[in-house]
Amino acid sequence: MNKIYSNLTPFAVSLLCMIMFACDGFMDVHKKYIEDGEIIYAPKVDSMLFVAGRGRILFNGWFYSSPNVKTVDIYWNSRHDSIIISPPEGGFSSERDSLSVIIQNIREGSYTFDVRTTDNFGHKSLWKSSFGNSYDSVYLSRLSQRRVREQSISDKGGKIIWFSGGDGLMRVEVRYKTVSNDSATVYVPADESETLCENLKAGSKFVYRSLYIPEEHSIDTFATSWTEYATPFSTVYIYDRSDWEVLSVSDETASDGGGKNTLIDNDLDSFWHSQWEGGDAPLPHWAVIDMKSPKKIGRIETYRRKGNDNSKSVRYFVSSSPDAGDASWTEIASGTFSSGDKLTIDIPESVDTRAGRYLKLLLPDSNREPFTSIAEIYLYGIEEE
Repeated sequence: MNKIYSNLTPFAVSLLCMIMFACDGFMDVHKKYIEDGEIIYAPKVDSMLFVAGRGRILFNGWFYSSPNVKTVDIYWNSRHDSIIISPPEGGFSSERDSLSVIIQNIREGSYTFDVRTTDNFGHKSLWKSSFGNSYDSVYLSRLSQRRVREQSISDKGGKIIWFSGGDGLMRVEVRYKTVSNDSATVYVPADESETLCENLKAGSKFVYRSLYIPEEHSIDTFATSWTEYATPFSTVYIYDRSDWEVLSVSDETASDGGGKNTLIDNDLDSFWHSQWEGGDAPLPHWAVIDMKSPKKIGRIETYRRKGNDNSKSVRYFVSSSPDAGDASWTEIASGTFSSGDKLTIDIPESVDTRAGRYLKLLLPDSNREPFTSIAEIYLYGIEEE
């Protein structure tokens, strides 16, 4: 042996010592990790999502092949706050499972969440991080009511037309008084621009509030305070004529203006003209309209043909019979055009206009006999203030 060592050069001896020292140092670095055996990790969360709420946040987690997981450990605020959650009864399966839990009492703000699992043997998983937001009074203070563009009223109810809503608007809730003095509520989706408040009482006001969510899929909505809209609905309401019918006329020239049905087509450019083709029909001219039900009429607006003053006087009657020659017709209003195309007749409260569902327009005279032409007829009810 001495002979062998004597053949080693001083350099070789030095190199051999360095290698032996390096091996000892290498083992020292890893010794602390293997002295208690191999490290075992619990299955970590496969995927997760934190959903915003009001002073709370919903945790949705998905796990794969995690039957031995005992708890899901969620930390936030630099891991100073935490919640430890147990899987559903029976634990997770060896397949894909999910877990949902609401973390309560989270102050308004943005948070980083660190999540790991602990298995039945006390092993911990690797961390997984995600983000979530909690909203409360600060967010609520920034919300505003959806703005009203205009409002109108008919016998079917009050109509509200809205401006477009702000970001996060989900719906608007409207409370109003009905004709029977009951309270009614209508829910308006954010993508709806018109709202009908059925059977709304004329002259009344409505109150409303707007509901928002701060993020998509938020578990809570935020509502503005109930607000009374400053302008009441008019006490004068127009009758909806969409299902009315012009049953008969004394005569017409349909090729000139459009014929009898133009009396209630909501188009002032079309008109019913007395007959002149094949001979002029003599005065008086008349038309019978089916209103579908008796009406309490407080005002009638009659429009003659634009820029044409042939029509002079008008008279209105109601009856329970559609026969223009029946003796049961009761006169409710009359008037004479002066200047312009519009004639407004207010009917006193003392006049009973509900004697029947049929309305007859009579044109007894003309400024250029025997011709007359009427563009539109509007009927209004008036609510007592």
